[in-house]
Amino acid sequence: MNADELVKDALGTVADEARLPAGVAGAAWRQRTRMRIRRTATTAAALVAAVTVGVITVPSLVAPDDPQVATSRIADGIAADPGRATPVQRVAAGRVTLTAYASCAPSTSDCAWHVLDPDTGRYGPTPWGWVAVAPGGRTAAVLEKTLPARRIGLADTAGGTVRRWIDLGRAAAGSVAWSPDGQRLLVTTYDFDPGLLDDPGDVPDERNSRTGFAIVDVASGEAAFHRLPGGPGVRSDLSWSPDGSLIWEDSGERQRPRKYYDLTGRTQPGPAQESLSDQDAGLSPDGRLLAMGGRSGSAPFVADVASGETTLLEPGGGHPIVRSLAWADDTHLIAWMQESGDSSRYRLVLVRVAGEQEVTPLTGWTDPRSTWWPSFTSEP
Repeated sequence: MNADELVKDALGTVADEARLPAGVAGAAWRQRTRMRIRRTATTAAALVAAVTVGVITVPSLVAPDDPQVATSRIADGIAADPGRATPVQRVAAGRVTLTAYASCAPSTSDCAWHVLDPDTGRYGPTPWGWVAVAPGGRTAAVLEKTLPARRIGLADTAGGTVRRWIDLGRAAAGSVAWSPDGQRLLVTTYDFDPGLLDDPGDVPDERNSRTGFAIVDVASGEAAFHRLPGGPGVRSDLSWSPDGSLIWEDSGERQRPRKYYDLTGRTQPGPAQESLSDQDAGLSPDGRLLAMGGRSGSAPFVADVASGETTLLEPGGGHPIVRSLAWADDTHLIAWMQESGDSSRYRLVLVRVAGEQEVTPLTGWTDPRSTWWPSFTSEP
């Protein structure tokens, strides 16, 4: 078998045999589909500035009946805020930094964006309806509160001042994402406000359909618009491929979860292995491991693209991993972990994918009275 066939075989075998418990599987699916916020890329220099070094123990968090919390600390290469339901202090691990997040009240569309100030190392509220932090961590592309928006602001992440506006003309932006090189913006356009929350239990709004996308050159402000309709009643944002040569969306298909396009909207086959991943993390930085699983109730796992060997993400402590979000390095994933016995509480963790799968909490357990969703930047 070639690498593509090995990964496909691994997907079929593990997805059928490694099941999350019914309640956990349903919660994981809801957690996955409620919001569609993608990560962007940042430079190694920015990441060095973003990582907190040292060791700080947090005695109030150490609980004998929770081994995950007992390991909470800030160590070399890791910055964590494990004592809060939504982070206040910088969160980072390896190549990845949490640069922004959206916090939403349950059963409403009332969401607020928070952005990491690189000077203070703290997250602060913003007035924006969408935020994407650029490579370097000093600039954010922002959309005004009422979506879709007719212009994009380029704002300082330290202080929040908008330095410049890019007019989109007749196009209406529902989301924006920086290219890996930080030179372009991918704007997903909509007819009406797609909302941040995407609850499968809601009656679809036929108006909330994607109309297409625009590629914006940041230096000149010039935008090239392309029609690419999406399904009605759902947020279907487009994302960059790791090298910035293609864009993709969630296809909803088990065998090929990612559907790729060139920068004019023409369908493309996409990267052989990464197109098989239904996890946000996708392919590891060294191209050896693929994050997979989580669809149709299967537990998340990683597959070796060369051998097809699979490793389930099943760390000790009884708290299941339900979603792989980003690779911190070649052997560690940032993921959502669900609290054992409570499908409404999650936390961000760093999990080593090999050996004993050591887990380091990055944030505290979420408050069931609100929902928040991370937006990451990572070095190329």
